[in-house]
Amino acid sequence: MKRFKSIRKPLLSEEVERQLRASINAGIYKPGDKLPSERELVNQFEVSRVTVRDALRNLQNLGLISVRRGVNAGAYVSEPTPQPITQSINNLIQMKKVNFAHLIEIRLYIEPEVARTAAICRTSDDLDTLSQLLDQAEKHINRSHKKARLSNARFHKQLAKVTRNALIVFLCDSITQAYCAMVNEMIQAKLKQEAIMRLVHDHREILDAIAEKKAKKAFSIAKKHLINTYFTYCSVMPEIRDCDVSRRIEYLAAREEPFR
Repeated sequence: MKRFKSIRKPLLSEEVERQLRASINAGIYKPGDKLPSERELVNQFEVSRVTVRDALRNLQNLGLISVRRGVNAGAYVSEPTPQPITQSINNLIQMKKVNFAHLIEIRLYIEPEVARTAAICRTSDDLDTLSQLLDQAEKHINRSHKKARLSNARFHKQLAKVTRNALIVFLCDSITQAYCAMVNEMIQAKLKQEAIMRLVHDHREILDAIAEKKAKKAFSIAKKHLINTYFTYCSVMPEIRDCDVSRRIEYLAAREEPFR
């Protein structure tokens, strides 16, 4: 006699979460809107307060809502952010599945293409914003190497925004956040001022190519910049070198044509 598989009834909190998520995705509740109170949700779903709180906690972990305390207490719909992606990358780093070399490598597969695209679709406002970030980095070099590196890193995040592609923006933002956190923890005062100035100068060259709408040149300079960045950091911290990644990066460095 044929045996049937059991059908698992979903947890009530999962169903509450699913319906709330569907309402947010459908635009019934937009970013900034306040969701019904816990009491209202309990009454509407006819479930316990614990069930509602579990559902709201899951939505908060997904970055779909933020929970406020105080006078305007309640659950509010959030603008989408790259934080869940960033957290996943950080989890991989904590689990020793991703290292510094891996972060440079994934940037090599993405950021030169971002620079190429930016050269095609940038606006004058984009150029102004990117230039201002580099101005800030240069001002910080003599005062704070950390602030100079952070301003320099924001250049990459802003460059991604030029593409007007939310997926590219989120991915680049998440990788850059994880990368900066790792660099700030590892590097401290090991990188000399001249090396930081060289990184800023590379960004100036990328920006010049973008301003001139020279897409292939922007790609090539961005690629060279990331390769130089990897070997610059390896020179002051040999322990971060990854043999497998180094071989792949050396292969990319030897290619004359832009890597796709």
